[in-house]
Amino acid sequence: MNLQKQNFANLKNSKVVSRTIKMLGLATIISFASCKTDNDTDILGVQPNGAALVSRFETNRQDALQEFTLDAATGGVITGSQGTQVTFAPNSFGLNGTPVTGNVTVKLIEIYDKASMLLQNKSTLGQRFTGEKEALKSAGEFFIAAEQGGTDLELLAMANVTSRPVDIPNIDGGMKVFRSGDGIDDDCNGVNGTCDWVEADENGDGVNDDVQIRDGQGAAGEFASYTYDIGSFGWTNLDRWYSYTGAKTELFIDVPDGFNQDNCAVYLSYDGEPTALARMDVWDSNLEMFTEHYGLIPIGLQVHIIMVAEIDGQLNYAIQGTTIVDNHVEVISSLSPISQPDLENLINGLP
Repeated sequence: MNLQKQNFANLKNSKVVSRTIKMLGLATIISFASCKTDNDTDILGVQPNGAALVSRFETNRQDALQEFTLDAATGGVITGSQGTQVTFAPNSFGLNGTPVTGNVTVKLIEIYDKASMLLQNKSTLGQRFTGEKEALKSAGEFFIAAEQGGTDLELLAMANVTSRPVDIPNIDGGMKVFRSGDGIDDDCNGVNGTCDWVEADENGDGVNDDVQIRDGQGAAGEFASYTYDIGSFGWTNLDRWYSYTGAKTELFIDVPDGFNQDNCAVYLSYDGEPTALARMDVWDSNLEMFTEHYGLIPIGLQVHIIMVAEIDGQLNYAIQGTTIVDNHVEVISSLSPISQPDLENLINGLP
């Protein structure tokens, strides 16, 4: 079986992933699902455009980018439009290890909802130290950077990030800090980085960083915020590993003819978790299906499969709800055109 990791940035194949499939049972299901029926969509004439989809993701990130001006010598606090605060110590912006002087431009992206995660291609797929990939539940994803005169700056001292206010009943004490992981062909910490999330060690003590919870009082009553420190610029994420007890299985997504890892994106949305969204980033070129990595999808889990593509300058989508069964094969027969605002509303309205 030839498995290829999806790579939107350069649209090239990555290393082959070997996997052993249980032939009895699964072979019958896959054989049935792989036989294209009259319901499958044949792409005639206009083709899905992978480069245009990448461009949409990158444009959405640029549109979400907020800029602030601080004096490098004094530092200060920036506050994003959704309530995220980042606090910088004096003389903490540098170039080649030396503090800079004068005004600096601080950049911020804050992501708190599932639609923004999908349409900026910043899913909550995490990678453990063992290499296994699993879904994460997020309390916020953040891109933080600084520049002066068009030159990227370094962070010379720890900066503090505080999330938007959270209602007390919704606080999750298991959150930890994750960072966009290391990649060979990808700038993980750049604004357009698409690497999976890995456990962060911002203070270098060899331990995954905890997130602190800060109480507050506002006009609507008590609230709390998550707070943590960062030691370098780039993407960070407040997360915990999505935990589910019981049997797990593999999941295959059978997409319409003409679609593959180079021209569409498929995501797994976990019902009941408004910020758990995993990307199905493995393409089986023999079966012509998307799948995941290690057969870690819980049986009995209720999910929604979301597929997006760009066709002739138009965003297209499919959303299908399902309950995971053993050796699950989900067939997507067609896509429909939609505006981005309408798709955002559909995604954020999912259970």
